Amino acid sequence: MNEPQVWTLIGVFAASMVGVITLVLRMMNTQFAAVTRQFDSMNRQFDSMRQELRSEIASLRNENSARFETLGAQISHLDRDVQAISKRVFPE
Repeated sequence: MNEPQVWTLIGVFAASMVGVITLVLRMMNTQFAAVTRQFDSMNRQFDSMRQELRSEIASLRNENSARFETLGAQISHLDRDVQAISKRVFPE
């Protein structure tokens, strides 16, 4: 091979490498975009799950508050009844 043929081969190799690198970069950008879309979808799902969890926690909090209020009322009634019994059993 003479010198012009070598330079031609070097040019063809360089052009093909630039083409391959460009193709690979475009494919990577496409794949990154797909992954980004999947992450966005997952973020939306997590946001909806977070909202559901917050509403469930709020309803549980309300339910527990109501139960504690009922329990507090029962304890105060029990305290009143015990005091009445102790006054009858142990008069002063």
